[in-house]
Amino acid sequence: MSALPPPIRSSFVTVLGWIFVCLAGFATLMSLLQNLMFQMVFLPAMQQQLATQPMPAEMPVPVGWLFAHIIWFFRAFLLVSVTALIASIGLLLRRNWGRRLFIGLMGFAIAYHVLGLAFQWWFMGSMQSLMPLPPNAPAHFADGIRGFMRAMQIFGAIMAIGFSVLYGWIIKRLCSPAVQREFGPVNISSSFPGDPK
Repeated sequence: MSALPPPIRSSFVTVLGWIFVCLAGFATLMSLLQNLMFQMVFLPAMQQQLATQPMPAEMPVPVGWLFAHIIWFFRAFLLVSVTALIASIGLLLRRNWGRRLFIGLMGFAIAYHVLGLAFQWWFMGSMQSLMPLPPNAPAHFADGIRGFMRAMQIFGAIMAIGFSVLYGWIIKRLCSPAVQREFGPVNISSSFPGDPK
């Protein structure tokens, strides 16, 4: 019995896999170092500072929430980086679980960018009320600060939309029939003596 030829491996999946292996590998290493540094150095210092000097009562809710949960951002980033590295390796090896996990990560990244955009506008609005103006500031100084904050918000929105479109395109390509065939089971049967050729 002749063996079915394996599906042709597209350069799209190979290049995508290698790009994200490099990016996720670097992100995992950096995140691991950040978590160790934060856990051993910055977290004890922050806890000591909060014990002796609590946050001001007028601090906006987003800023206080961010400082209270900042360690979980570092831990979550490490978890996502390791998961992305595993999914990228699975993608390179043409494992269907790797493709599905990678699609899930792309969907998560789109949701993260959309929610992050909403949080950014909420956070930036709070920062404007938190930053007091210097007493001798000229009249147009406040307008300049507001303009700078608005420019950052617009730039963040453009970046979030751009990356969401890119991730959506990657999901569409990975769900295409041609790419799915690369991840299907290859039926290779061994030829035994006496089998019909």
